Amino acid sequence: MAKVKSKVRLDKLIAKCTDLTRSEATRALKNGFVKLNNIPQKQGKTMVDLKNDVVTFDDEILEYRETIYFMLHKPKAYVCAAKDERLKTVLDLLPPALASREPFSCGRLDIDTTGLVILTDDGTWAHGITSPKRKCEKTYLVGSASELSLEDMKELEEGVYLDGDDKITAPAKIEKIDAKTYRLKITEGRYHQVKRMFEAVGNMVKSLHREQIGDLILDEDLAEGQWRDLSTEEVAFFN
Repeated sequence: MAKVKSKVRLDKLIAKCTDLTRSEATRALKNGFVKLNNIPQKQGKTMVDLKNDVVTFDDEILEYRETIYFMLHKPKAYVCAAKDERLKTVLDLLPPALASREPFSCGRLDIDTTGLVILTDDGTWAHGITSPKRKCEKTYLVGSASELSLEDMKELEEGVYLDGDDKITAPAKIEKIDAKTYRLKITEGRYHQVKRMFEAVGNMVKSLHREQIGDLILDEDLAEGQWRDLSTEEVAFFN
């Protein structure tokens, strides 16, 4: 987690808190849109005390965050990318001021997969989630085309060879919910891994939903397309 700053340049604060670039923030200052403690400011190099000063842009108070951490309930038809010329991205679900910071997904989901996505612009912190060495467990609710046999479930738990890979998957945990619904826990993040694991035992994934990453559980109050900030305690899960 990034170190919390006590002071920051005014132009940087504006750029971080709005969808303006640094140069656009400079123009906004010159045009009189910015006030510090209700006093108009013109200089971007002015230092802001983050604990005591109040900055307004066009009469709206700006809340500075050096880094952002939040969970998003991803719907279908969105991709986990900053930009895509053809498809909608998860950043389209965010307010412009946050989307402009281009936070990235800590473990992407396919376009037709729903569920928990963690977004941040703190690369060091994200490493605690995405690094293979950390073996961060991800939990998925899987809807399958047909029922898995006990032998199929044992194979998935012990590891299977995915088509095109020469290395067996790491041990997994699988729980049967009903005939065609399973809860799968894996510690890897290979390309289309869950779908390819089910294909390896002659089955097919019909629906896929990520419920949990590490100790972080998707907030049941978040509808598809909604997001919220992670709490300090939740951020600490991955430090």
